[in-house]
Order: sequence, then structure tokens, then C-alpha cells
Amino acid sequence: MALSKLRAAVSHANPARRGLRDSHPEVASEGTVRRLLIFILDARGAHLAIPHRRRQLLAGLFLALSGITVAAMMAMFKLAQESLSIPQTIFLRTLGGMLVTLPLFRVVRVGLLPEGRLGLYGFRIALAVGAMACWLYSIAHMPLALASALSFSKSIFLPWLASAFLSERITVRKAVATGIGFVGVVLVLDPRSSSGVEVLAGLAGLLGAALGGAMTIVVKQLSKSEPTLRMMFYPHLGVSLAFAIPAMLTWHPLGAGAIGLVLGMVVFGTFSQWCFLTAYRLGDLSALAPVEYTRLIAAALFGFLIFAEVPSLAATLGIVLVSLSAYIALSRTDPDPEPT
Repeated sequence: MALSKLRAAVSHANPARRGLRDSHPEVASEGTVRRLLIFILDARGAHLAIPHRRRQLLAGLFLALSGITVAAMMAMFKLAQESLSIPQTIFLRTLGGMLVTLPLFRVVRVGLLPEGRLGLYGFRIALAVGAMACWLYSIAHMPLALASALSFSKSIFLPWLASAFLSERITVRKAVATGIGFVGVVLVLDPRSSSGVEVLAGLAGLLGAALGGAMTIVVKQLSKSEPTLRMMFYPHLGVSLAFAIPAMLTWHPLGAGAIGLVLGMVVFGTFSQWCFLTAYRLGDLSALAPVEYTRLIAAALFGFLIFAEVPSLAATLGIVLVSLSAYIALSRTDPDPEPT
């Protein structure tokens, strides 16, 4: 009797646990491990029970972890290009991610098929195919820090995309951020001192950033009603199908080192994607803007330690300007209000 009262008191005092129980009443009788997995992989309602400031802190932590792990995946991808083709690497990476996430649907008892919003899912998959192809091509042919910096230029496109699709107003601050970011991109690309391949890779990275900006808007819309696990699975499925034939046509034998790199990319890439989606489910896009720079710092560090990459002075200045433009574009002067 005393133990039952203690459990009831703990449950009453723990709003996150009550949020999980209320949003998923079917798991009330499940074990602790299953309840934890459901909270982690399908926290559609449970996160709302967490205080706002704590949600922002957790979102920042998850986004920082996402940045570090995606930078590690970038380094592994660059290493893999010594023995694998780009389409083959993309296919294996996304196929592995799909196989990792598929069994989890049964564990957390989330339906595999989308509950509506098929158009948004299709758009998300198309954007993921284009963005991943462009982004990974730029990683293969540019220093990691520069490729990562170009991905931040999505913040240049975000305000204009939000204006076109969400009817958001373009402010003077956002217009200034776009101009600063454009100058930074020109310095990063530096056509005078770069080879034709590097310039092409830079343009691919820029296109990937634009597609990534559009994908951010779609993800934010989907996260209002769709579970994280489902949002992770379908891009993996779509990208792996899109690159299946190109991978077969450019296939190289898999050695032990290549297999290890592919497995590492699957683990780090899947974990990074979950952290990214969870961060933007928990926190506000504008408040999270500065935290994204952990990816740039980690990419520069991996590039220096593994590939001995040292950006030129002009490229370094460009990185600073692109980062500054991203911060200006996504930060807000007014703090987010506490929910009532």
C-alpha cells in the first residue's frame, strides 16, 4: 500500500510523465523501457508538459549533439569517397537508416503509414533527395569547414521562402542579413583561387542550402502532427529508392574499412537526424539559431585533424559573414513568451 502511494505521488509530481500518459494512454500498463522509447521516439504530446525554458534548454542540447554527429558523418563520408562512389554511399547510408528505424515502429506502436499530409511528405522526400545529393557532392569536393559554412546559407533563403509559402513579412534586418550572407558566400566560393570542380561543388552546396531551407519549413509544419519516427523513415525510403539505380551503375566492392565507415554514417546520421527533429519539435527556430554553429566548429576541427584542411583568409572571412548573416536572419529581439 505504501509503495502504491509513493508511485502515485511521483507520477503526480512528474508533469512529463503525466504528459506521456495523457498523450499515449495505451502505454499506461507498459514497462518502463517501452514508455521511455515512446517518449523519445514519439513525443507528440509529452514534450508540452515540460516547462518552456527547460524545453528550450533541451532543444539546444539536442541541436548541439546533432551538429557534432553530423560533422562526424561528413568526415566519414569524405573518407568513404576514397573507395566508394557518391551515389553508392548515399544509397547505403539511407538504406541503413531505413533498416534501423523500421523495427522501432513496432516497439513504440506507431503506424507506419502517414495519417494524411501526403503532399507534404512527398515534398519533404523530393527536397531530401535534392538537398542530400547537393550537400554530399560539396562535401566530397570541398574542405569540410567550407562545405559546412555553405549549408548555413540556408538562413539566407529561409526568410524569402517563409514569405512566399507562409506569408511572413520580409523585414529590413532580414534583407541586410541576406546581403551579408551573399558577400560571405562569394568569399567562400572564391572563384579566382578555386578550381572549376570546387566552384561547381560550392554552387551545389548553395543549391543544397536553398533546398534545405525549404525542407526546414516543411519539417516544422509536419512536426505539428506527425511523429518523429515517421518523419525520419520516409526520407530514408525516398532517397534510397532514388539512388538505387545510380548506386548499382557505379558500384565498388566493399572492403572492411568501407563497411565500417558506412555503419558509422548510418549510426551518426540517424542519431543526428533524430536530434535535429526533436530539437525543432521542442524549441523555437529563432532561439536555436546560434546553437547550429556547433556543426561549423566541429566540421572545421575534423577537417583540420583528419584532412589537414586550413581555409584561406578570404574563406575564413566568408565563413564569419555567412555565420553572422544566419544569426541575424534567425535571431529575434523579443524573447519567446512563456506558454499560458
